[in-house]
Amino acid sequence: MIRPALLLALAALVALPAARAQPRGVLADRIAEVLEDEDFRDAYWGALVVDLDTGTRLYESNAYGRFIPASNMKLFTTASALDALGPGYRYATRLYADGEIQNGTLLGSLVVRGSGDPTFGGRYTAGDLTMAFRQWADSLRSAGVRRVVGPVVGDDDVFDDVGLGKGWAWDDLVYAYAAPVSGLQFNEGAVEVTATGTTAGQPARLAVTADAGADYVRLVNRTTTGGPSAESYARDLAANVYTVSSTVAPGEVQTEALAVVNPTDFFVQTLVSVLRREGIEVEGTAVDVDDWGSRPDYRRMRRVATHLSPSLGAIVGVTNTDSNNLYAEQILRTMGAIAYTGTQYPLGSTEAGVLAGEPFLRRIGIEPADLSLVDGSGLSAMNRLTPEAIITLLGAMYRHPDAPTRDAFYRSLSVGGLTGTLSGRYRGGLARGNVHAKTGYISGARTLSGYVTATNGHTIAFALLCNHYSTATARVNRAQDAIVEALAGWR
Repeated sequence: MIRPALLLALAALVALPAARAQPRGVLADRIAEVLEDEDFRDAYWGALVVDLDTGTRLYESNAYGRFIPASNMKLFTTASALDALGPGYRYATRLYADGEIQNGTLLGSLVVRGSGDPTFGGRYTAGDLTMAFRQWADSLRSAGVRRVVGPVVGDDDVFDDVGLGKGWAWDDLVYAYAAPVSGLQFNEGAVEVTATGTTAGQPARLAVTADAGADYVRLVNRTTTGGPSAESYARDLAANVYTVSSTVAPGEVQTEALAVVNPTDFFVQTLVSVLRREGIEVEGTAVDVDDWGSRPDYRRMRRVATHLSPSLGAIVGVTNTDSNNLYAEQILRTMGAIAYTGTQYPLGSTEAGVLAGEPFLRRIGIEPADLSLVDGSGLSAMNRLTPEAIITLLGAMYRHPDAPTRDAFYRSLSVGGLTGTLSGRYRGGLARGNVHAKTGYISGARTLSGYVTATNGHTIAFALLCNHYSTATARVNRAQDAIVEALAGWR
C-alpha cells in the first residue's frame, strides 16, 4: 500500500497534505457520470483528483489500482532525474586522439567517448544533423590532424549493451519511437525515409532524407502508386534493411522516421563519412569499443573536442511535451550510470536507473514495491502505476523546494490547445492554455495526468487512467477532456 504523502522537513521535498474526507458533490457526480458511461462498460478506469492547495480529495475511483500507464511513466523518469541530477545537468561527448601526431598524421585512432546524450543531431541546430561532426573536423585540423591511420572507435560503455526495453512489442521496433538505447546516439537513432508517388500503377520513389543514413541503410521498394494511401514498413531485426510496402497517391510524399539497429555504429559511421567529406583522410573503419581489442585509457589520450548537450531541463521539456520515448530511456539509463550506488546490476542499465530513482520516490511518500517500473518511457505494457502514486508525485514536484527543478518539471508538460501532445485538444473552453499535463497511449491504455487551475484559483492535480477499453481512443480522450474542463470550472 502506498503510504500517505509525508510532510517533510523544509530541506526535503514537501508532499501532499493529509487528505480530508469530502462528500460526493456536484463535481464528483459529474466525473462519475463521465466514467460510468455505457461506452466504458468493459473499461478499467482509475482516477484521483486532489486540490493541492487544501489536500482535499475531490474524486477517486480505483486510486490504489495498478494500471498500465503508457507515457505517464515519463513523469516518474523525468521527475527522478531532475531531482537527482538537477535541471542544469549537461551531457558531454568527447573526441580523443589516441596516438602521436606527426606531419599531419594521427598514428593511431580517434575515440569518441559517449555519455548517453540523446540530443546529438539536428534538433537543436535548426535541422543541421552533422554540424557537430564538422566542428570536430575543424578541431582536428586545428590540432594538426589531416590523416588518421587507425579506426574511429565509438565508446558507448556508459550504458550497458541492452538496447531495447523489457516487454517492447517487436512490431514497434522498426519505428523511431522504439529506437534502441545507446551511450552514443546520432539523430535520435533513426533515419527518415520518404516515399513519393509517381505514376499510377508504378512503384513510388524512395529516398533517405537529410545528411545522414543514405549510405548506411538499404531500402527494398515494394510500394505502389495509387490509392487509397496507406503506409507499411518492416525492418530486418538484425540489419538496417527496410522494406517499404506503402500505397502512395501520385505526387504524394509520405515520410516516416525509422529506427536503426545499432545506434553506436550509426554514430561512428556517420562521423567517418563527414570527416572524409571535410578533407580528413581516415584509413581505418568505424569500430565499436567492444570490438577494438583494448580498453581506452583516456588519461594518456589527447582530448580534441567536446560537444555539450542542452540542459537536462530542456531535454526533459522535449521528453514530456513531445512524449519522446528515446529521450526518456536515455535519461533513465543516465540515472543508472550516475546515481546508482548498488552492485546488483550493471551501471547504465535500465534496472540500475529504476533503483537509482527509488530514494526519491520513498522520500516523497511512494513505496516502489507497490509499482512496477520496467522502462523509462512507458512503451512497455509491463509497467504498472497507481493514480495515488501519480498524484503523490505531482504534488511533490508542485512543492519541490528547488525552484528551477520545480519549474523545469511544470514547463515540460504539454499545454492544452497550445503545445505538444495536447495541441490538438482543448481548442476552446476554460482548460485551453490552462491544463498542463502528460498524455499516454499504447494499445488498450490511454492516460492523462497533470495540473489545471480551477476557477477558484486552486491548483488541481488529476490522474485519469483508462485500461482495457474497446471503444475508440478518441472517445476516451473526450471523457478525459470533459473531466478536465469540469475541474477548470470548479468553484
